[in-house]
Amino acid sequence: MRTLAMTYRKIATFIVGCLLLIAGSAAASEQRADLPPGVLPSLHYLLDLAKNKTDGAFDARRIAPWLEFLQSPKPANTFYRADESFEAPSAYNEFNVEAGLQEIIDYTLHADIPSYFFWPSSLRLASWTWIDGGEDQLTRLRSAFDDLNTPFIFRGAEHITITPDQHSGAYYSYDVDKMIILSPYQKGKMMINIYRQQKPSAVGRKGWVLGNDDEWNYLYTRDKGLNVKGLGWADTYMYDSFGITVYYQVDPEKPAVTCGTVSWVKAGWAGINMVQSKHIHRGLVRVADAFTVVMEDPRLPEPAELAETFSKSRNLPSPTLRAYAKDYLSGLQQRIASSETLLKKVGGKFDSLTMLDQMTRDELYAVLALDYFKMILGHDPVMTSHPF
Repeated sequence: MRTLAMTYRKIATFIVGCLLLIAGSAAASEQRADLPPGVLPSLHYLLDLAKNKTDGAFDARRIAPWLEFLQSPKPANTFYRADESFEAPSAYNEFNVEAGLQEIIDYTLHADIPSYFFWPSSLRLASWTWIDGGEDQLTRLRSAFDDLNTPFIFRGAEHITITPDQHSGAYYSYDVDKMIILSPYQKGKMMINIYRQQKPSAVGRKGWVLGNDDEWNYLYTRDKGLNVKGLGWADTYMYDSFGITVYYQVDPEKPAVTCGTVSWVKAGWAGINMVQSKHIHRGLVRVADAFTVVMEDPRLPEPAELAETFSKSRNLPSPTLRAYAKDYLSGLQQRIASSETLLKKVGGKFDSLTMLDQMTRDELYAVLALDYFKMILGHDPVMTSHPF
C-alpha cells in the first residue's frame, strides 16, 4: 500500500497541466481566493449556452458581473478559482494584450492561418472538424466585427493535440465543441470563446520540451506513458476539460484588450483526477504569455499576408513536406548532440527516421509551418529554408 501511495503521489506531481500544461513552481507568497459569488452565475450561463445546440440568444447583461470583475483591481500575487458547483478543479487568469480585438480575431479565426501560431507553447495541432454553416462562417464572423450592433454566434468542433508537458513529457489529443460570441458591450466590443471537451482524450504519449519552453521546440513519439523514471508505464488521460475566455476591448479607439480566462480540467491515471487548481493556473499563465508575445511582436506579418502564404501551401505534396521534415529532424538531432543538457534528457531515444515515418501529413506541415513562423519572428528556427 505504501508503494501504491508513493506511485499516486509521483503521478500527481507529474500529470498536471494537461489542456494547458504546467509552467514552473508557485511563488511562496501566492494567495488563493474564490471568484466572487456574483461571477459564478455568469460562468454557468455561458457554459449552459454553449451546451445548448439550438440557436439560443446571447444576453450580455447576464455576464455583466464577470466583466465588472475583469476590470476591477486585484490584490497582488492572488490567483482565483471557481467554486465546487462545477465539479472540477479550476483556475482563473487575467492578462492584457496591446492589440485591437479586430486584429486578434483576424489572426486567430482565419481558415488559412494555423491557430497554433498564436499558442505555440501549448498547441501542436488544431483543426476544425465541423463548423455550423460551413467554413465561410469564419469569414462572416470576422466581417461581423465592423458593424456589430447585435451578437454574432459561431459554433463548431475542433480536434486538438497539445504540446508535451514540461515535467512529464506527456501530450494528449482530444476533440472539443466550441462556441464563439462577438457582442457589443457598453462602448466597447468583446469576444467570448467557450469550449467543452467531448470525451476523454486518447492515451497520453511521450514527448519532450527541448530547451526553454519559449523556444517552442518539441519532439513527439508514439510511445504511451510518461518520460519519468519509474512511471514510463502509466496510461494517463485528460478525462474532461472546459473553459471560457473573454477578450474585451473597452475603448474602440484604443487597441488594447483585457482578457480573462477560467478553465476546468480533470486528468490523471486509473480514473483518478490528479489535477489541482494551482496546476491549471500555471498553465493559463503559460498560454497567456506565449499569446501576448506573438500578438505584440512588431515583426508579425499582416493577417492577409500570412493567410496568402499558408493558403498557397495548403496542398503541398506530402513527399515535399517529408523531405523538409527530414532536414528539420536532422537539425534538431544536431542541437541535441551539441547540448549536454538535451543529450542527457533525450539520450538515445531520439530516432529521427522512426519519428519521420510515424508523422502524419498534418504533423509534418505543422512542424515546418511553426519553424517558418519562428524564423519570421526571430525565434531561432531550426532551419533557414522552408517550403512556404
